[in-house]
Amino acid sequence: MDSKKNGSTTPSGRKPLEVPLYVPPAKQAARGQPVELPPVQAPSLEGLAVKVPAPEGFTADEVRERFLELARPFAAERPRLPTEPIAWGDEVLLNLAGYSNGKLIPFSVKTDVWLPMEPEPLLPGLYEAIVGQVPTEGLVVDLTLPDTYPVESLRGTPARFLVHIQAARQVNYPNLESPEFLQAFGRGKTIEEATQSVVAQMTEEHTQLLLLQARQQVLTEVARRTQVEIPRELVDEEIRRRWGASEGASVAELNFSDEEQEESLNSWLQDEGLRQEVELRLRIALALGAIVKRDGLQLTPAHVEKLLREEAESQGLSPAEVAASLKAEPQQQALLEQAAWHLMAVDYVMKKAKIEFEGA
Repeated sequence: MDSKKNGSTTPSGRKPLEVPLYVPPAKQAARGQPVELPPVQAPSLEGLAVKVPAPEGFTADEVRERFLELARPFAAERPRLPTEPIAWGDEVLLNLAGYSNGKLIPFSVKTDVWLPMEPEPLLPGLYEAIVGQVPTEGLVVDLTLPDTYPVESLRGTPARFLVHIQAARQVNYPNLESPEFLQAFGRGKTIEEATQSVVAQMTEEHTQLLLLQARQQVLTEVARRTQVEIPRELVDEEIRRRWGASEGASVAELNFSDEEQEESLNSWLQDEGLRQEVELRLRIALALGAIVKRDGLQLTPAHVEKLLREEAESQGLSPAEVAASLKAEPQQQALLEQAAWHLMAVDYVMKKAKIEFEGA
């Protein structure tokens, strides 16, 4: 009788009490754990004022780099043969992981990423070692991390990168001054006109960056005014979820052992810069939530419509198609509403702030 009870199954074929006995660290992190948000009092928005530094001009190298980025769709590609050496200017499909002092370097693990073969000041010698190799090759590159490396504790330390070259392609740009290219490029009849168009776009993009910078300064000031203690566990959980959705997925794909996956996660958890960034974002989110509640804000169709329009543009769909897909996936609908609430709260706060641009 007991054996029949233990052997019973649900319509899906799974035994009622059957649960997975093992879940890899990356999946555990990506799933997330429930956390309790601390109570927070909405901060005052009186006297919000920020000053944004004046923009700097563009160098000739920056203009040329942006020009080539915009011209990239017009370049011809040719896959490198398995026996053909990689050259500067090629694009290479890589898996790579970095180690320092025998431990994984945080944020260094990448899979299936196409990278242009250009010198990288933050990783001196890495791409230099790849140039001349052939596709499908694996190599080990030793280098010293520079004083400008983003992870402050690793600056000036020796590092070792394990690299697997999956594929490579040669990129050949057309003659950028030819009438054929300029006509297809659609930015003027001469290289001078095309360059002026690119500079104008760079100026517009920089203006948008300044606006984003102003918004971040305002939100940072709002966070500073918010009296709330962010529990360490809340920061840890947010970092775990980020890791699980990014580097965690990469180390799992590369079949790293559980110990190595935990080591990768711990390197993120112990990175002070990341912890400060995550704590600031959590503080901003809690502050905005408290402001919405205190000031009785209501989500308007305009904010939802704006998000639908932006999502549709990013996917090349119509807003109606995006709305239909969201209705079929309740989780995505919830994420959209959450984003709309955030957008509305940010707009509300920005209207309360005085923003001064230096030199304006």
